Amino acid sequence: MPEVHLPALDDEEPGPEVTAPHRTKSYFKIGLEVVLISMGVFLGLVGEGWRENAEHRELAEASLRRFRAEFEANKAEVNRVHGRHVQQLQALEKYFAENGKTLVEGRQPLPQPVPDMTTDSAGVAYAAWDVALATQSLAYIDADLVAAMSSAYRMQQMYEDAHRNIQQAQYAPSAPVHSLLGHMAYFGDASIYEEQLLKQYDALFSRLDKGIGD
Repeated sequence: MPEVHLPALDDEEPGPEVTAPHRTKSYFKIGLEVVLISMGVFLGLVGEGWRENAEHRELAEASLRRFRAEFEANKAEVNRVHGRHVQQLQALEKYFAENGKTLVEGRQPLPQPVPDMTTDSAGVAYAAWDVALATQSLAYIDADLVAAMSSAYRMQQMYEDAHRNIQQAQYAPSAPVHSLLGHMAYFGDASIYEEQLLKQYDALFSRLDKGIGD
């Protein structure tokens, strides 16, 4: 007969109570590693975000300082010519009021003295705006402030367009009276543009100072 092996009563398979502590320890270790890795990734992302935000703040502040300096220089240029343009406009208006009939008839030489028609214009700059576009720093500046600055630069362009137009008219032959009327229109437009620019610059200074201070 084949030999039959009967297991001893004390040869028992290891029960759950033997492996449970080992399994619990393994699960805890794995869980701890996951937590530590997650915390490391989270802290790394937070640190990177803080670094990027700091760089953005520095970039925005540098741009605001450039805008402040440029608008200050542009204001000085506008102030340099504004008073004279107002006086030139008033002188031409008076000239036409006193000599209107002679000027309309156009049969006689222009009454003397003819008012000064020098069309000096303020040399406004745009460098700060160009740098901000190149560095993409406008994305980190308050949108309302960016809109206000854009409006001021747009007004500067309109102002320069008016001066460019009168310069072109000076090189084209025209009747003396037409030239006088053209210059009077230019001085009127230039005076309005300059007045508006001075108001816009003053309004921007406090907002730029606040942005730099923040």
